[in-house]
Amino acid sequence: MIPPTPPAFDLGPALALTLAALNIINILYTWWRTRDQNVETRFRAGSERMDRLDQRLASVEQTLRAQPTKEDMHALHLAMKEMQGEMKTMAAVMEGNNKIMSRLEDIVARHENHLLDGAK
Repeated sequence: MIPPTPPAFDLGPALALTLAALNIINILYTWWRTRDQNVETRFRAGSERMDRLDQRLASVEQTLRAQPTKEDMHALHLAMKEMQGEMKTMAAVMEGNNKIMSRLEDIVARHENHLLDGAK
């Protein structure tokens, strides 16, 4: 009797399984080695962005500090109203002075005419 031949061992599935395992190990190793770099790069980029935002915020705060407040605007409004009243007073005084000057010019003109006509 002939001894039965052992079944032939097929390397195809075992080789495919080994290659798949090596690929998974390679992917995990690559991820493990590069994860720190990605985190540091993203952290550095985020830190730089936060620095820029802090600078912009400080600039805006400085601008807002320089803006007049409600009380400043009220004081300015009161001062302008006071000046408006003073200007009206000055206009009235100037109008009075103009009337006085007009009367004085009339008087001087009469004196000149009297002196010129009296000499004849």
